[in-house]
Amino acid sequence: MNRNLRTYIFNRNIYKFFETSKRSAGHSKWQNIKHIKAETDQARSILFMQLRRKIRDAVFEGGGSIKPTINLKLARVIEQCKKSNMPMSTINNILDKIDCSKEKTQTTLLQIQGPKNCIMVLKIVTDNITETKMHLNSVLKKINAKILQAAINGFFDHNGIIITEAKSTLETAMENAINVGAVDIEEIEEDENKYYKFKCDPQLLIKITNQLKNLDYSVIDTKEELLPLICIKLSDEDLQVVQSAQQRLLRIDEIEEIYDNVDRNNNL
Repeated sequence: MNRNLRTYIFNRNIYKFFETSKRSAGHSKWQNIKHIKAETDQARSILFMQLRRKIRDAVFEGGGSIKPTINLKLARVIEQCKKSNMPMSTINNILDKIDCSKEKTQTTLLQIQGPKNCIMVLKIVTDNITETKMHLNSVLKKINAKILQAAINGFFDHNGIIITEAKSTLETAMENAINVGAVDIEEIEEDENKYYKFKCDPQLLIKITNQLKNLDYSVIDTKEELLPLICIKLSDEDLQVVQSAQQRLLRIDEIEEIYDNVDRNNNL
């Protein structure tokens, strides 16, 4: 073969090698960008899903009001949404949908036996409980869990919680707590500010909240609290299984919150 021809073929192969390397490097960089963008989009999607649930929760706990000027908890959640760069148009669409469906919407607590024998309570807010349960059952089978018929108060201490600004004296607040039907009150302190924590029957949460407002208490927050009566300890591996199951459950839009009886401070 002619030497000049051999040199040409050799140089051409080197050129093709570098061209291929460049394309591969570019492809790898593009894949990395896609991967990072996918992770960012997923994190943003999860964040917005959590915020959407907080908005809906704030509306129902605020007596169904979608007006932040009246519903202070909703106002705080909306402010949190804005700080998380959720567009105002998205917030308004969420509120419009809630307003259209709130007459049919109901809140349900379902107790399930999860993986590794942990007990979980699912807080569900839906306007079609039958359809939600069908979807839930298909997920429960995949995570080795099932709905329990046992009473929730057999595993959890279930209470309604109302946090207010501290007003007058604790003794007066105790009298007011008795008069409105609360079962307990305590003074708590956070960031050098004092608050009252009223505890009541969760079914009376809205009623007692309104009564406290009529007594000029400034309500900071209202929520249901489920504290496990007995906690179970899990190995790190079993805990990961439980957390993975909870993540799958939280992908169901109607599941607002999950309570469990797992001791995360002293695992095996």
